[in-house]
Formats: sequence, structure tokens, C-alpha cells
Amino acid sequence: MSLSQENSDGLTAALGPALPDDRRAGWDRACLRALPWQWASTGLNTVFALWTFAGSVFLLFLSELGLPKAQIGVVLSLFPFCGLLALGFAPVAARWGRKRVFLACYGTRKLVMAGLLLLPLVTHHLGHGAALAYLVAVIALFAVLRALAETAAYPWSQETIPNRVRGRYGAISTVVSTATACVALVIAGRVINGGTGVGRFLLLVGAGCILGVISVVLMAPVPGGRPDPDAPDAGAHLAAMRDALRDRNFVHYLTGLGCVTVGTLLFVSFLPLYLRERLGVAPGVVVTLDTAVMAGSAVGGLLGGWAADRLGSRPILMPALFLNLLIPLVWLLLPRQTPHLVGWCAALYVVYGVASSAVGIGAGRLLFNSVVPPEQNTAYTAICYAWMGLTGGAAPLLAGALLGACGNRRLAVGPVAVDGYHTLFGLAVVLLTLGWWLYGCVKPDDVHTTRTVLRGAVNRAADWCVGWGNR
Repeated sequence: MSLSQENSDGLTAALGPALPDDRRAGWDRACLRALPWQWASTGLNTVFALWTFAGSVFLLFLSELGLPKAQIGVVLSLFPFCGLLALGFAPVAARWGRKRVFLACYGTRKLVMAGLLLLPLVTHHLGHGAALAYLVAVIALFAVLRALAETAAYPWSQETIPNRVRGRYGAISTVVSTATACVALVIAGRVINGGTGVGRFLLLVGAGCILGVISVVLMAPVPGGRPDPDAPDAGAHLAAMRDALRDRNFVHYLTGLGCVTVGTLLFVSFLPLYLRERLGVAPGVVVTLDTAVMAGSAVGGLLGGWAADRLGSRPILMPALFLNLLIPLVWLLLPRQTPHLVGWCAALYVVYGVASSAVGIGAGRLLFNSVVPPEQNTAYTAICYAWMGLTGGAAPLLAGALLGACGNRRLAVGPVAVDGYHTLFGLAVVLLTLGWWLYGCVKPDDVHTTRTVLRGAVNRAADWCVGWGNR
């Protein structure tokens, strides 16, 4: 497989001066040859994330430590809020070398997370208050290193993943992460169900950190990300970011991204606790239910990646967003006493996995293939990552504050008892609807739009019906 001339031109624009044809062909081959290393790293890093700081395991871990929901919201917000560091660090990462920064920070953060293994010792000698402070310090340092690494990773990925296979790359990444996540979650569910106390969670943390270090090592063969001595200084970088914010297409993308991020996290952040507290699902089952999300993600990733490379990003993004905004509405209307409750929850998890995976592929492809100019990717990606951090951090803070303020109070509205969780689901529907409309204002990255694709599908269906009726 080789890159098209269009892709090669965009790639060399990101790298600097035009490359001779033989060197360009060699670069293309090197990028494609390194994709399996990235997929392998993605799989192991998925296990690390699920066993340490992401998903139901971490949320149940914080609950096991006795943290109230408002404090859990603060801890969860540390990860995205540190994304604001990208605004100033992006040119530094370019000068130092994006690959070097990524490997150093991503590798170090695994060792920092391993510091949680000392939590019982801190609790025993210094008490619960000191243990809580230690937990927050570890998570905060981990979040900083994560933000610095991903500030470098975003423009590096634009350099090393060819545009015409970006959808396919995302689809295969989703399948790899889904397969490893399903295994990881089944193991985590059994570990959590098979014991009591904090120790069962720390066992997962230790094993996850080992796999996480291996995942970083696997990224070493990926090319690109070399130090750029001509990277802009602070003044030039600030001017480039101001210019980027004058790009109306980019601003439309950012506002849509913000609404979708906040809307999604409002109903997702505390969903495991909703299942346990309001619906009565056992903690081990809650963790295992995440495999349903992964199964849906695999389906959505395969279909979304295949279709995005053929139809463009918007025809995949817009229907997936519409499906995504229906999910919190269904959670809002789902009766508390429902036969086969776990089956209904699993079905909703699957649909969410399909929608979120397709949204991620469509939005990511649209960002790198159309919205971000390759020659200005330092400024654009810095703003985008910082904006994701700001909105992603605000969402769990808002969710935790609302749930904390509502407590166990319920308001009867007809036959439905409205509580804090219902408030989150309703607000999520409003924000996701607004985000769906704003993404519709972003210019498509291909000749196809959502309307032309749907119109073509309807016409083909009508022709088939006419042909079948004339038989």
C-alpha cells in the first residue's frame, strides 16, 4: 500500500521542505510498516488504563476509599484539566522532539501510577487524611505527565498516520483495544468479585503498570517526531494560536466538540455508580458490563472506519452523534424496576459503544484531514487538546457537584421520581443536541455530505424496491 500524492504533499508540509521522491517513498513505507507497533501499544495501554485510572474500576476504587461524589468529581477532573498545559508546552515539545517527549512522559507516568501501591502503608502510618492527600498528589502528577505526552502525541500522529488510511487505522485500533479491553474487564470483574477491600484494586494497578511500560516500549520503532529547532518561540506560538481562533471552521469544530464532550461525560462519569446505587447491579457485574461497550466499539469502529475512508467524515459523524444523544434519553426514561435489567443495561452499553466509536473516528478524521492545516498543527492541536481538557474537566466537576447537592432527594414528576441522576441525563441530552447542530456547521472533508449520502441511499433503496416489484 502506498500513499497518494495528496497525502505525501500534506505529510511533507508537516515535516518541512519537500522530500525527494525516493526519500518520500521510503518515509511512506516506514510509516505504514510502523502501524502494527502502534496497534500493539494501543492494546496494552488499554489494559493499563482500564486497570488503573479509567472506567468503572477506578470509580469503584475511589468509592471503596470512601470518597464522596463531589471529591470523586474533583479527582476525575484532574486528568482533563491538565490538558490546558498544552497551550504553552506544544512548541517546547516540538523543539525537544515529540517522540522523545511522548516516550519519556508516558513511560514515567506508569511509574508514578505504581506509587498507589504504597497507599495502604501511608494509610496505616499517617491516617486516612494523609492517604487522601497522597492519592490526589499521585493522580495530579500522573495527569500532568499524561497531558505533556499527549500534547506531543497529537501532531506526531498527524505526521505518521497517512490520511487515506486514517479511518482504517482507527477501525483496527478500536478492534485491538476492544479485544484487549474485554479480556481486561473480565479479569478485573473476577478479581473484584473474588475479594474485599482496597487490595484487590491495587493488584490490578500493579499488573496494569507493568503492561503499561511495555506499551511505551512498543512505540519506539514509530518514525517521526524529531526535534524541530525551528519551532516557534512563545510569541510566535501565541500569534499562531490567535490566528487559529480566527478560523471560523475551527471554532465551529471546537464548540461542537465541547458540547459533545461535556454532554457525554455528564451521563457517563457516574453511570457505574448509578447502576450500583439506583438499579442495584453488583459491582463485579458493573465492571463486566464495560465489555458490552467494547463490543459495540468494535462494531462501530469497523463500520465507521471503513465508511469514513470512502464517504468522508461528516456522513459518519452526524448519524453517530444523533444516536449518541438518544442514549441518555433512554437512561432517563428507563424504569427502575425492569425485568431483565442487566440485559437492558448491556444493550444500552453496546449502543453507546457503537455510537461513541463512530463519533470518535468521524470527529478525529475530520480534525486531521480537514480542520487542522498540517503546517500549523502545533498551534491548532494545542488549542484543541487544551479545550478538550477544559471541557472534559468541567463535566465531572459539574456532575459531582449536582449529585452532591441533590443527595438522596427526589422530586415526583407524575409517575417518575426525578433525582440528581435524572438531572444529569436531561442536561446531557440538551448539550449533545447542541453539539450535533454545531458539528453540522463544520465544512465536510470530502465531496460527500450527510445529506448527499442519505439521499443516495434512499434513491438506491427506492430503485431496488421498484426493481423487485417489477419481477
